[in-house]
Amino acid sequence: MPGSEDLFTPIHKGLRAMLYDLSGRVQTHDFQDVEATQRLATQLESDFEVARSAGCALCIMSHHATDEDTFIFAPAAQHANALVTELIRDHRQLYQQELDLARQVHAIAAMAGAEERVRAGVVLNQGTNALLGAYLVHMNREEEELVPILQANFTDPEQAAMRGAIIARLPPDRIFAILGWMLPALNAEELVTFLTSIRAGAPPPLMQKVVDLASARVDPARWQTVRTRMGL
Repeated sequence: MPGSEDLFTPIHKGLRAMLYDLSGRVQTHDFQDVEATQRLATQLESDFEVARSAGCALCIMSHHATDEDTFIFAPAAQHANALVTELIRDHRQLYQQELDLARQVHAIAAMAGAEERVRAGVVLNQGTNALLGAYLVHMNREEEELVPILQANFTDPEQAAMRGAIIARLPPDRIFAILGWMLPALNAEELVTFLTSIRAGAPPPLMQKVVDLASARVDPARWQTVRTRMGL
């Protein structure tokens, strides 16, 4: 029986919001301010493997791509090998762009001259915009081309198992870092669907943490709509 699950759009909404924020921070950053630039370099941490990377936008993007490759693309390749091969190639190219940006901002933070940092900041902003554009095209393609293939070839429980395998390997801080971007990026109906699925399978304390996070991050009017529809 064909599935109706969408493994990509909800998380992609959060990732897009994260990328928009990153682009906005870089394009408005004052590279004359050396201390602020050093803080920006820390936020764009280049060591994507450390646990504290949960708060790093580039790190989350990198981990997300690896999870897709392992838990979604591998089974999907049985039905769309050419498409999956191209999407994996995109992931490798995007990862290199992420590393390049992280290295650039660390190099800028180490520059002694304010004018030199400003000139390098222009190049960093261009690279950030290029990464944003490439990611948007890539994520659109996953949603438009891969989601229908998954729905046609995998049941909802099979797709839910793919999502569950990804979540099971994430440390709690990274899960809530991702949710912090994803929840406010969803519309009311998507929030109801997501929170209903959490309520059905998660222990009450975990559900409460997610609800508290949503309450703090989601637009108040939209959150009130969700609370009303769910009886929260």
